[in-house]
Amino acid sequence: MTSPAPPRPPITLVIYRDLRVGMVVILVMLAAAVIMERLPAICWQTAISSYYYTSAHNILTAALMALGTLFIVYKGSSDTEDVLLTLAGVCTFIAAMVPQLPRPDPLCWPEADLPKEYTVEPAMLLNVKALIFALGLGWVAMRLLQRWRDGKISYPRTAVSMLVSRFVFWPIMVVGLIALFFFPDTFKGLAHGTAGVLMLSAFIATAFCTAYIVGLEDVSMSPHRRGYQLWYRAIAISMLVTLIFVVFLHLVHPNWAQTVWGLVIEAVLILEFAAYWVVQTFELWNTADRTELLAPAIRNQTKYVLTLGEALSDLAKAWRQGRGKKGGGKFWPFL
Repeated sequence: MTSPAPPRPPITLVIYRDLRVGMVVILVMLAAAVIMERLPAICWQTAISSYYYTSAHNILTAALMALGTLFIVYKGSSDTEDVLLTLAGVCTFIAAMVPQLPRPDPLCWPEADLPKEYTVEPAMLLNVKALIFALGLGWVAMRLLQRWRDGKISYPRTAVSMLVSRFVFWPIMVVGLIALFFFPDTFKGLAHGTAGVLMLSAFIATAFCTAYIVGLEDVSMSPHRRGYQLWYRAIAISMLVTLIFVVFLHLVHPNWAQTVWGLVIEAVLILEFAAYWVVQTFELWNTADRTELLAPAIRNQTKYVLTLGEALSDLAKAWRQGRGKKGGGKFWPFL
């Protein structure tokens, strides 16, 4: 007598598992490409970005493009996290298509590096414009489908996500578009570094959001929530300190940053990024959406708004009522 087959996990859960594991796999692929490029070379490059011009060119570009796609596709545990991940995704695309300039010289393995005749500047702006066209078309199509299927275009957001969208995401997009079309030389020179810092900053903010939400999980459904919260908080703080150190070196000690230690510090930042997804994969292996681990009383407190005025009013009211109060959960409705 054959035993019944075990039930298949829900397709949504399987997709989220693949997305989380995919983040780690992409970083492992990138690390392998850099190490393999180093084996026959005579030295390390001084930055991850420099490997754009080496035999790891295809892997570096593909890894950044894949990460950008996963960031945008991945649905955050809150609306605020979702906006931050979308910002990280767009910035990752820009970092992939606008490489570090000027070309590092010398490179460590001339026989396999991109030839000096290979100039990236002519295609750079065209690629970014193609990205803008595709993202813009997708955004318009989603709004039209939403109006057709749901009968409305307005998508409710929480107060904080509304503010992040209006005062962080869209202003960055507008400044980037102005630079692209009216100051192309400035865009080419600054886009890669700026996009990299913005991508990491958005992701660090996401890690802090995760640490906060984990602290609200129901102990009966997440018995190890305290340990996971400490992990996320430690990763977020470590990434923040490392990023500040990287920016400080490039601004104050650029010569030191252009040594192999610059590459080491960037590698540490990537390891911290990978650690976040490893921990989240373990924690949420049987859970697609983290909000499933929240107690229903907390989960149902989320307050959605449709206008910026509502967002500001709700936050002001919560601030007045919440002063002097202690305890977790008071900010959750607004994330």
